[in-house]
Amino acid sequence: MNWVVIFNRLFELIDTDGTPDYFSGPRFLRKVREVDPYYPTYQQFIDQRRSQGASTSRRDFFFDILQALPEPARISLVNSILGELETSASDRAGEIRALLGGAVPGPVAVVPGHGWNADRLNQYLRDIDQSITAGEFPRAVTLAYTCLEGFYRAFVTQCIPEQAKETEIIALSKIIKDYLRTTIVAYPDEALNMVTHVSHTVDRARNRFSEAHFEQEAARWLSVYVRDLVNTQIRLLLHFF
Repeated sequence: MNWVVIFNRLFELIDTDGTPDYFSGPRFLRKVREVDPYYPTYQQFIDQRRSQGASTSRRDFFFDILQALPEPARISLVNSILGELETSASDRAGEIRALLGGAVPGPVAVVPGHGWNADRLNQYLRDIDQSITAGEFPRAVTLAYTCLEGFYRAFVTQCIPEQAKETEIIALSKIIKDYLRTTIVAYPDEALNMVTHVSHTVDRARNRFSEAHFEQEAARWLSVYVRDLVNTQIRLLLHFF
């Protein structure tokens, strides 16, 4: 991973003073202590830097901290920071997550707060990227399935409450497709058919992962593809939520 590029893109997002995305030194150190509870506090860290004659500029010591962490902790730290930028900078945060996963940047969905169980669904979306980054491809595909199924249930609960007892992903996708077909007459059938096609693909990919062993590269690209399908599907349906 090119950590210089990842850091420079991340720092660009957290360096705008006076905005909610701005990370001061103490805020950044609190994030570091989430992945390493025994890491020095901000004041302890700054005192150490001064005693060593090291730079105390944010850019310099943020990068030094990141470089000093083991790679799994680096990944967790960056993902944790990106989790706080999802609302204001979702596309750019998604691009950095893709760099962490070694993937081409893909579409990023954010479920609005009024959505059923929105916090949990957004966490699933973040966890999918983290699983791909960690090489846990079966888990990424399982989370993608769970996230899509959960979003379908949210959509049905919100828009088609009389069908809210349904829980199975394929059945839910058919309910949603029928709903869109009757409420949005001008929408092309080919696009509506993608609702069920994507659902079948995600369902089949999850089943295949549980039945067979893939080569590492094939497993990674399948999990990235499923991730992108789920994000795209959610972004589509959010227009009608």
